[in-house]
Amino acid sequence: MRTFLFIALLLSLLTFGGFFYLSYSASHFHGISRQIQRFEVRQGENMFSLAERLEAAGLISSRYVFLWHLVREQKTHNLVAGAYSLSGNLSVAEIAFMITEGKTVPRDVRITFPEGWGSKKMAQRLTANGLPGADFLMLVQKPQPELRKQFDFLSDMPAGASLEGFLFPDTYFFDPQTSAEAIVEKMLTNFGKKFDVVLRTAAEKQKRSLFATVTLASIVENEVKTETDRKMVADIFLRRLAVGQALESCATLQYILGVDRVQYSYAETQTPSPYNTYINSGLPPGPIGNPGLMTLNATISPQANSYFYFLNDPKTGETIFSVTYEEHLKNKSSHGL
Repeated sequence: MRTFLFIALLLSLLTFGGFFYLSYSASHFHGISRQIQRFEVRQGENMFSLAERLEAAGLISSRYVFLWHLVREQKTHNLVAGAYSLSGNLSVAEIAFMITEGKTVPRDVRITFPEGWGSKKMAQRLTANGLPGADFLMLVQKPQPELRKQFDFLSDMPAGASLEGFLFPDTYFFDPQTSAEAIVEKMLTNFGKKFDVVLRTAAEKQKRSLFATVTLASIVENEVKTETDRKMVADIFLRRLAVGQALESCATLQYILGVDRVQYSYAETQTPSPYNTYINSGLPPGPIGNPGLMTLNATISPQANSYFYFLNDPKTGETIFSVTYEEHLKNKSSHGL
């Protein structure tokens, strides 16, 4: 009888001690990893797989303590799939609470940069979405020297030039913690994929630098909207460049003045700036925005035509082309410009 009581007492003590140890461990034990990690709980994942992965990531000290805590709290079926920001500084109980209550971190931020946008507008959109827009703009304006080696299409970029023109306009998904460096690299990588070797080779055959091609494309992008019009305007601009005639692009005035007008005044066309293509012949010092693939293609493969002038109908948006300057003036008058 005494032996039975002793065994029973021993078992009770062991049970109580085990219960106390597991309870204490769940509240006080921590993982070995002190860095914050983005940890994904998979859809339909069971608690055994999850506990094993948490332990392997160094976020909890023991999978068994984690499993016991879930059983004790009756939350074995309460796991919420999603991304979590976790570290070993949290206790097992705290991690279990976050995962069973769905305390997830925001998913990737979806940001769209339209064709033709400049880096300043891109930076503003990044900032508005909680990303490092100011740092992004600083890196764009003063690019790191190693980027020339990392991205061969930047090799002919003039000294002191920004990355304007090479930030490919597209829809991107960024982690909320993404750095400005990573954002820039992602956009440059996208440019390299879209404006591939075939297109770059075609551009080189025209005996223009890639930088000059992108600069011209950035102007065409902001002048007209359709693919056909862009090919026509690209040819007009190329012929103007060939004979030394000023491009007289309103898109460059918009870039300088920061305002979009149907028609700019004569005084505005005389604004002192190396980017003003009304008073300076040739291309401006660099791109005025970031052209899309359609416009890059149009600039490389322009549509030959006999026109030398064009305007945009302010009511319909239609592009009206003219062969002579006199015809161009008549078209301006008939369209209220």
